[in-house]
This record gives sequence, C-alpha cells and structure tokens, in this order.
Amino acid sequence: MPERYIPPPTPQYALESGPILLKDGRTATLRPARPEDRELFIEFLKRLSPQARTYRFFSEIQPEVAADLLLRKPEGEDKVTLVVLTGDPERIIATGEYVQEGPGAITAEVAFLVDDWYQGRGLGSLLLERLALIGVRRGIRRFHAYTLAENKQMLDVFKASGFKVEAHTESGEVEVSFDIEPSPEMVARFELRERVATVASLLPVLRPRGVAVVGASRDPNSVGYRVLEHLVLNRFQGPVYPVNPAAALAPGEVPVVGSMLAYPSIKAVPGPVDLAVITTPRDKVLEVAEACGQRGVRALMVITTDMNPPQIQALLQTCQQYGMRLLGPGSLALMSTSPEVQLCAGLAPALPLRGRIAMSSQSGAVGLAVLEYAREMGLGFSNFVSLGAKADISSNDLIQYWEEDPDTGLILLYVESFGNPRRFARLARRVGRKKPILAVRPGRDVVVEALFKQTGVVRAENLEEMFDIAALLAHQPLPEGPRVALLTNASGPAALAAEALRAEGLVAEVHDLGSRASAEDYRSSAKVLLTSGCHAAIALFVPLGYASIEEVAGALREALQEARAQGVGIPVLTCFMAAGQPRVRLQREQVPSYRFPESAGRALAAAYAYARWRESPPGEIPDHDVQEDQARALVGRARGLLTPKLAAQLLGYFGLRLSSPPQEGIALALRIVHDPLFGPVLTLALTGLPLGEQVLGIRITPLTDIEAWQMLTPLSGKAHLESLQDLLLRVSRLVEELPEVVGLELDLAATPQHTALTRAAVRLRE
Repeated sequence: MPERYIPPPTPQYALESGPILLKDGRTATLRPARPEDRELFIEFLKRLSPQARTYRFFSEIQPEVAADLLLRKPEGEDKVTLVVLTGDPERIIATGEYVQEGPGAITAEVAFLVDDWYQGRGLGSLLLERLALIGVRRGIRRFHAYTLAENKQMLDVFKASGFKVEAHTESGEVEVSFDIEPSPEMVARFELRERVATVASLLPVLRPRGVAVVGASRDPNSVGYRVLEHLVLNRFQGPVYPVNPAAALAPGEVPVVGSMLAYPSIKAVPGPVDLAVITTPRDKVLEVAEACGQRGVRALMVITTDMNPPQIQALLQTCQQYGMRLLGPGSLALMSTSPEVQLCAGLAPALPLRGRIAMSSQSGAVGLAVLEYAREMGLGFSNFVSLGAKADISSNDLIQYWEEDPDTGLILLYVESFGNPRRFARLARRVGRKKPILAVRPGRDVVVEALFKQTGVVRAENLEEMFDIAALLAHQPLPEGPRVALLTNASGPAALAAEALRAEGLVAEVHDLGSRASAEDYRSSAKVLLTSGCHAAIALFVPLGYASIEEVAGALREALQEARAQGVGIPVLTCFMAAGQPRVRLQREQVPSYRFPESAGRALAAAYAYARWRESPPGEIPDHDVQEDQARALVGRARGLLTPKLAAQLLGYFGLRLSSPPQEGIALALRIVHDPLFGPVLTLALTGLPLGEQVLGIRITPLTDIEAWQMLTPLSGKAHLESLQDLLLRVSRLVEELPEVVGLELDLAATPQHTALTRAAVRLRE
C-alpha cells in the first residue's frame, strides 16, 4: 500500500474568510486584505509597540510605509495576506501573509503580526495554519520565515505548529523552514486549537457566571417573566438580573420584576454577566445586542422567534464585532444540570433529571416535548440545548464541547439541516470513537445516510426509537459479540425480537420458559444464561396470571446482581408487555425496559452496529504519489465539459488510464456529483442489467481504504476487488484535490483478474 495521505483539516467556516474563535473564546472575523484597508493597516501599525514593529520589519519603520509593504502585490508571484478584525468600528488585530519566492516557486516566505493586546490568544497559530492550507491548494510546498532571535513568541508559534520545523541561527537572526503539506501532527494541532477555542467560547453559554434576562416583564404570562422565573426556581448558581426599561418608575421608587431588583438597561447591571437571554420583540433585539456587546457580555441566547433573515444577519454581525457567541434566534431551552450551574434558561419550566446524556435540538418545540418523555423513561441529561436558527452556535460546536466533557457520555442530535456537513463528518468520526452520537433527521436522504454510515453516527428512525436506543447506550455496556440470550414466557414476542436482532447480524438464542413460568423460573434461568458466555441478554415477560411484573422484575434484579458480582459485563434489557415499565436498578446501574419486543431488539441491534464500527480500524487514505500540481494547472485553464483528450490527461495525473473493454466481465458506472452542501458524492452502480442499474453504494469523499472495500464486498468473486479499490481511492483523491471538478462519470469493465476504465467524462465548474 502506498504511503498515507492526510486530508487537510476542515475549518467550520470558509478557509480564507468568515468567523474565527480565539483561544479565550472570543470571536473575530478573518478575511483577505484589500487595497482599501490601507487606513486600517496604518491605524493597526500605530497601535503596535515599537518592539513589535521591529520584530516584524527588523527595524523601526513608519506605519504608512509598513502598510504599503504589507499591501504590495509583487509582480508574477503569488501573495496571500489575511487580516483578523474585531470591534465596532472594525479594527485589525492581526495579519499574516505568505509571498511566493519567485514565479512558479513551490516555496514562500511567511510572516505574521499580532496586536500587543491580543498576544497569547492563538492568532499567530491560526494565521499560520490558514496560510499553510491556502498555500498547499495553490501549489506551495514549503514555508520559510526570518525573525530575530529574541522574538520568542513567533518562534514558539512555529515550534507548536505541528510542522517539522528546521531552524538556523546566524548573527542574531533565525531562519525557520518547514514543509506545509498536512501531517498527522499538524492536523492534530489544528483540531486541538479549534477544540480549545470552541470550548472556551461555550463556557459563558453552558456555565455562565451570571445571567441577565433582557425583556423581563412584570406580566406573569409573558415570555420574559417565565424565563426569569425558570432561572430562579431551578436555583441557578449565580446572580440573575432582570432587565427592562419599563422597570424604571417614578423617582424614589425601587424598580422590581417579580420581587427582584430590576435594571433599566444591561449597562446598568452591576455584576458579572456572561450570558444575556433576550426575550424582547424582534425590532428591539439588535439594539439590545449592541448594548450587550458594549457592556462586555460574552454570549447571547435569543428566544425571539420571528426575526427575518436580514435581521438575523445583522444580529450575527453585531455579535461577531463584539466577540460574542450567539445561540438562536428562536432558541427555546438551554440547560445544564451540573450542581455547580443548574442553568434552566428558556421556556422549559424545570431541569431534567441529572444524567450523562447531552442533546441538541434544532427544533425548539421538539426539544421541549422530548424532555418530558425522557423524564418518564428515567433518562438524565448533562446538557440540553435548543439551537433555533443556528445563526452561530451549531451542533458541530456542541459536539466539540461534549467531546471531553466528563459529565457527558452520550450525545443526541435532532437535526433538520446541516450547516457544514464535511466538518460534521470529521468531528463525528473523531468523537464517535470516544462517545456514541445518536441522531434523528426527518425524511430519508441517501447522502445523509451515507454520511451517518461512514462516521459511525447511530441513526434512529424517529424520536421514540432515539430514546429507546439512548436508554441502552446511556446505562449499559456495548455488546462484544453477536450472541443474544432471549428469555421469554411467550414465543410470539420472542420471534419479533429475534427478527429485529437478525437484521443487524445478531444471533438470538431463545429460551422459552412457557406460559406458566414463575418469578423463580426467571431468576434461576437468568442466573444461568447471564454466565453462559452470551454477549447480551433480553428478558421478555407477558403477564399471564402466573407471576406479576413486580415479582419478575425483582427476580431479574437478583440474578443480575449476582452476575455483576461475578464480573459479567454484558448488556441486559427487559421487556414487560403491560402498562407501566418497572425499571430494574442495581445500585447506579439502570436496565432499560421496553413496552414492545421489537423496540428492545432494534435498540440492541443499533448498539451492536455502533460497537462494530468503533472496534473497526478507522482506515487510511493512500498517497499514490499523484501529480496534483499538473492537475491544478490543467483545470485552471479549462471550463465546463472537458474534451476526451483533456479528460484522459487529467485522469492520468492521478494514475488512471483508459483502456479497451475485456471480452467478458461486469459493467459498472462510477459517478461523482458535487453536492452544494456535502461536497463530492460518489456512487458506484452495476449497469446493463435487465431491470436497470443497481446501486452498490453511495459515499461522501474522502474515502478511506476500508470504506472503499466495504462498497465492493457485493462484487466478491465477480471482480478484482484490489484494482477496483485502488481506482475508487484515486478518484476520491482527484475530486478532493480539485474542487473545480463538479461532475465525473467513468464506465468500468470488471473481471476477476483486473478492472478496465473504458470511458470518462469530466465536467469542471463554469
């Protein structure tokens, strides 16, 4: 197998422009520099200390001259200059650039400059990462940098970058150089920096020191009053400040809302305010956000639901200018059950049970409905977040927060749309190896199905199934194998459960005690079965007059307690087919109980599928030593549908050659379609069949070797799988390297000995 290829990391927003997060959690805006930024550059350079300017330009320099140098575009050389801005009015707080070292060179000189007040917040590292990723896309392979030996901060950025840095010191100057192609170390550093910044930005949301309710009304039926009441009655462990301009009464009177001292504006609040919950009418939200930014509030939760797109965009821009995170608009619930926090912000009247489940819901109404259902099932939460319009904070942010959260062991997602599905895929692959991610999405979409399958996300058909599976994943170990002992007193329910298990490759071993089974029969049989070497157990019971549900539950509890004492660590489920579902508890352990046998079977099958994914190797992407620079040059000169000659030339750069079809073999079609949301989507299908083509698999690129092999298993014995796998991986690499390719179709002829590529059509972006 060729050397491993490392796909470049995927930022949450656009690579060259969009919101970014600083190490302390504050937000800022990244974008390319423009000629009209000259005055901003001069103002930025004037703010810097003389030492900072000397470090960057090696001598004291006039700000006007320095600004012209930074904005100058050299003739025939690639130059990229990025700026980081914040505040209102906007000001530059950091800049970074690389300049190609001669026309056509694969090396470039890199440098960056950070405002003295923003040192230590990760801006140098962020700019270096972004410049390297942009440079690789443009054919740059190596960076050089020159700095004074005493400039420890810049040298530390290079050392901590994850790149293999070579340094040479001479006459008080240090030259560093390093290859900028993504490596495991570089990607790990990128993801660590992003995770640290994301977690820091969400602390004011999920663990605020103080909360202000803006729009807190005296009307007990108003949203503002209810939000204030829910915070107080659930004993938020910090100060709560009602804010309402109407609370200001006549001179000498004390303004109050619900017996609490109120304030006429957010600026009048005396204590710390990390989070402001906004319940005002939509036309007042922007004004309130501006005041919150000026006050130094760190995050906004906007409950107001009827804001239009221009208002939402203006709100987001205001938050970015002041470095605030935004939850909503239309967020109806924000909860943290930690005893140190006890945050219940929104329209849900009470905190859920405390537990190890964290959930985000794009629909506020759905979220509020499931909270009560979860309580009935005995499921507890660490956090619950209603996302609303997802103008800023998304499920991707929350997944990163919950990844290392010690209070969270299971992540639930109700998603209606994806903001950045490629970033979600990367996060889910990483986080799913540590904690299960369980998702519900309305409707059926083959691309979403492929996304979940590749990333190990457990997909539930509906909310009821989500919580059936969650009850198992939250409280029981994962099955380590396919053998399931089914203990029952009725053959019909056992058959239904067995069928659900078989659908995922589990093997049901039914032990029918008969309709006259007693509680003692259940106890003695469960005692034997739990220690028989099975990988999971389901106890089904239908009350037929010979034992009560309570007696059987008690018998199972005794058998399980004895088995656990002997070190048995298999998952155990129960199904009591009657009204009410008694829970079998063993100290802190809870055994999930189901009303119907199919529900128990599907939940266990889902847990088994997740366990197999987590235990499987993650797969690798071979490098193949492709000629990506030549390929980029070709697509840079062409548009639309390529001629057959150019298409063959482009494929050749990735080791793909056209050939004549064999006399025999099976016909296949490999297609790539560029989805505007998911990126390149790969489909492999059998063609030339009497009933039409048969799709073998759909995947989102980039493909790993294991994912490519899994697509081909239906062709075992009929095709040469190794050569087909190699072809799939090369095509995946092609569309990853060349985002200009928006469509590709290959006709293949496969025999057990080899694979022939017989026709190719490639379409580029117009």
